[in-house]
Amino acid sequence: MSRLFLDAHRLLSAAVAFIVLLVLVSSTNDYKKSPHEIQIVSHFPRDGAKSVSRDATVVAWLDHPVKEGSNQLALLLNDQQGVPINGRFELAVDGSSITFEPETKLAPGQYVASVRESPSALDGSGNLSTWNFYVPEKKSLELGPGGSILLVTDDDNKFSAKYSEILRLEGLNSFETVNVDELTPQLLRAHDLVILSSGSVKPRTEKSIIDWVKNNQGNLIVMEPVGLLAKLAGVQNHGAGVSNGYFRVDTAQAPGSGIVTDSIQFHGESSMLKAMSGTRTIASLSSSALGSAGSPAVTLRPGTGKEGYVVAYSFDLAESTVLTRQGNPAWAGIERDGITPIRPNDLFFGAGDRDYLDLSKVHIPQSDEHLRLLSNLIGYINQENGPLPKFWYFPNFSKAVLVMAADDHGTTTGTENMFSRMSKLSPEGCSVDLWQCFRATSWVFPESGLNPVEAKNYSEIGFDIGAHASTACEDWNAKSLNAAFSESLGEFRKKYRGLPQQTGSRLHCITWSEWSTQASIERTWGIRMDMNYYYWPADWIRERAGFMTGSGLPMRFSDSNGDLINVYQQETHLVDEVFAGHPEQVEKLLERATGIEGFYGAFGTHFDFSTGFDAEVMELAIRHSIPMVSAKQLLDWTDARNASSFETAKWHQGELSFALDIAPGTHGMLKTMLPTQSVDGSLSVLRFRGETINFLVETIKGVEYAIFEAASGTYKATYR
Repeated sequence: MSRLFLDAHRLLSAAVAFIVLLVLVSSTNDYKKSPHEIQIVSHFPRDGAKSVSRDATVVAWLDHPVKEGSNQLALLLNDQQGVPINGRFELAVDGSSITFEPETKLAPGQYVASVRESPSALDGSGNLSTWNFYVPEKKSLELGPGGSILLVTDDDNKFSAKYSEILRLEGLNSFETVNVDELTPQLLRAHDLVILSSGSVKPRTEKSIIDWVKNNQGNLIVMEPVGLLAKLAGVQNHGAGVSNGYFRVDTAQAPGSGIVTDSIQFHGESSMLKAMSGTRTIASLSSSALGSAGSPAVTLRPGTGKEGYVVAYSFDLAESTVLTRQGNPAWAGIERDGITPIRPNDLFFGAGDRDYLDLSKVHIPQSDEHLRLLSNLIGYINQENGPLPKFWYFPNFSKAVLVMAADDHGTTTGTENMFSRMSKLSPEGCSVDLWQCFRATSWVFPESGLNPVEAKNYSEIGFDIGAHASTACEDWNAKSLNAAFSESLGEFRKKYRGLPQQTGSRLHCITWSEWSTQASIERTWGIRMDMNYYYWPADWIRERAGFMTGSGLPMRFSDSNGDLINVYQQETHLVDEVFAGHPEQVEKLLERATGIEGFYGAFGTHFDFSTGFDAEVMELAIRHSIPMVSAKQLLDWTDARNASSFETAKWHQGELSFALDIAPGTHGMLKTMLPTQSVDGSLSVLRFRGETINFLVETIKGVEYAIFEAASGTYKATYR
């Protein structure tokens, strides 16, 4: 790398003072142009960007390379009051971009960035580019919208924030979040149901919880209870139990009916619980997939009179969810499968040890089945407070979705051919917003044959095009990964200048050198849908279509401290290197999603145009009436669904009143699910704003629901 240097130059005037960080640059020998001919072809964040990360780096990409020399360029960043932001200014190794890295996290507010040739000119002369962006007030991702469920987190449990994502994923967007140290009797009495994460509970708080359950019909779900809370749950905790074992549900009766009958994995530690008289075992643990039922995994102590129900888990469901989806953190940064570079599958590959993913269970979305049991439990123990509504996963009650995503490594016509084929196959007069048209994402190398005009035209009709970022298939550290994104996004912007901000990514060679760092870095570049968890290699999975992460649903990553990252993990389930020429395996996956198994999912794909796999997938999608969407469409949908919520429900003598607040981005496609059965009878009439509405009835995971369109407003359901 050529030597870079900074020259801090303070300018003073009566009206304004700012710090200018300089790098001296000049044209390379290939250019005899004056510095006035340098142009800014693009920059990050984009002009007018509204949701910029506090950790963002500011970058301006140049129309031709420059190097240090005699001419001055400066990248300035000021807040909305004109106060300069301190930071580090750097010229890229190849001279193609200039970067400003703020010294500290950006505070919420408006920012003005500018590139100037004459930093001493206070009148703005010499400006090459000026743009604005906004850093929003950061709302904690673990906070809920409010509602009848109270989620109690604990600082002693680093993954407790994941419970908010679990509730969102299950469509239970009616919860409030509070730290256990802030829990009060008044807060308990304001809620029907509490989920208490693993951790320590002070005696006074413990007493309040017990009183709430025993005297206020409070319903409690508690993770790994000890002491008086274990007694309240009707169990004894005898210390450490099975680690990274198996979990089998009693599916003969509710709330376990409808959940997968096979044993499934859980990850992390567990406690050895013993159920006392009157306490029912809902699921059991074992140390092996075929082992006999051991100690309870989940128990249920029924409520009587003024006492509410208590459910106890012998392990931390949030921790198990994170580890099942993201892999073994102890294996992070280790090349395990012998195929360089380090990839996400290395977090699951045993390399002589037992695989973290039991491939005999890979056809089951193991993590999702755990969460569906929790959802069933919540509805079951809350019956005295009325049926609890929830949202369905995908638009229009679809049970499977194909996320069509290509990595174009510079093909002449690969992307254009795929987009053209999908356009021609789409129904006439279809709507992109309503997921009626067939659409896809293509992440392209700059040498792709897709020209800028074609790219703009396809983008305008709903196709998603972005840079296929690359570290040249080398393992990375945070600095080199940042540089790779800067270089790749810059090269893409130079060729495709008019396209929207990129929001999804799958790194070339799917390099994943650390456990969660890449997701954090992606967020700083505005990328929020990650498809790097790539179900591969072929010799390992042997054409068994399934779920490497145990999930078919997008969910935010957790970092190693347990904090949520505002980037969704979306597995790439269907990889052309594995499944091209084997459409029957893909079809099995889709049939298990739409059939009696209920293994629903948004299934990520990979096409590099070296095979005809994209055409095979399209044919299957059309045959099974499955939507084909881009990564951007899935991101927009997931954000809008998560932004929708239930208002407080009221239950009285067979009448349930509730209100929905539905985000516009759902485009009328979000479906609400309301149990048809209650303690006062079956659902007979459903009204919206006083008018009777129709509904579809279907059993999902053992529970019969009324399915209807979710619209903002008030509802009343009558049960007789």
